[in-house]
Amino acid sequence: MKTQSVREQLLEHTLVLIRRRGFNGFSYRDLAELVGVKTSSIHYYFPSKDDLVLEAVKEYSARLSEHLRAIDTTLPVTEQAEIYLGLFRKSCGSDQICLCGMLSTETLCLPESVHKLLQGFYLMHEKWLTGLLERAQPLRSTPFPVPPPRLAQVVFGALQSGLIAARLFGTTDRVEAAADTLVAAVTG
Repeated sequence: MKTQSVREQLLEHTLVLIRRRGFNGFSYRDLAELVGVKTSSIHYYFPSKDDLVLEAVKEYSARLSEHLRAIDTTLPVTEQAEIYLGLFRKSCGSDQICLCGMLSTETLCLPESVHKLLQGFYLMHEKWLTGLLERAQPLRSTPFPVPPPRLAQVVFGALQSGLIAARLFGTTDRVEAAADTLVAAVTG
């Protein structure tokens, strides 16, 4: 197995720290201690924390994009929905939530370049959910109460909110309520 470079280690630890604490919840000193380097080494790879968070969002988005592309759209829509929901269930109740959801709560502290990536992340999920709902629509006995793109926004927002609320309440109830909404929508 390939050993991770210092840059890769810095990025991996950054992904965890942001998902646990947010952008303002860690420093280069915290990161240096985790990787076992001096803070000046971090500045070599990522001159500013803005540069670091930008790369973290790119990496996280790329991983999730790959996961979405890997969901076989020829499977029954309920199976597609369950595979998708596995992403949220996996982190629900852990000490880490969606990196982009976490950063979205700190948007006023982040540069515009990160805003654009976060918006792209949300739009990527909403587009995937819209496709799922459109594939499910002909199988339903009744039409959706709102067009699939609007329903996709609601479901994704509920899933993101559910992850945050899971930390607050110590329960997966809100994620499961959002998951139930999606599954009910695709089963009709």
